[in-house]
Amino acid sequence: MYSGPAVRIRDSVFPVELAIESSDRRQGLSDRPSLDQGTGMLFIFEEAQSLNFWMRNMQFPLDMIWIDAECRLVDIFRHVPVPPPGIDDSDLPRYGPGADVRFVLEINAGESVRVGLNAGDGVEFLGPIDGKYGC
Repeated sequence: MYSGPAVRIRDSVFPVELAIESSDRRQGLSDRPSLDQGTGMLFIFEEAQSLNFWMRNMQFPLDMIWIDAECRLVDIFRHVPVPPPGIDDSDLPRYGPGADVRFVLEINAGESVRVGLNAGDGVEFLGPIDGKYGC
C-alpha cells in the first residue's frame, strides 16, 4: 500500500506529485533545479485530448510518458532537452503524441530506458489515486 500517489508501469513504481488544476499543469516542473530519481509529476486532464507540452523554464531534461484514458502507455518522448537560454516562448518546440491522451507522466531523462518502459504497457495508479481516474 502506498501512502502517497504513485504510478506503476510494469515492475516500476514512481511516487508522483499531481498536476490536476490548470495552474498546476501550466507550471509543471518549470523553474525547478531537479527532480528526485525514481519520482515524477503526473498531469491529469478531465478527458482524453490532443496535447502538446513545452519545456518553458525547464532546467533538466525529461522523459515524457503519454497515457491514454484506457490506462495504456501510448508514446514516450525520451530525453526531451532543456531549451537553449534566451529562447522566446513562441520558438519553443512542442511535444505531443499522435493519439489522444488523458495523462502525462514526466520523469527524469533516461529513466524510461533504464526500467524498460514501452508503448503498450499498462499503467496503474496507486495510493490515494488508485481507481480515482480510471487507472
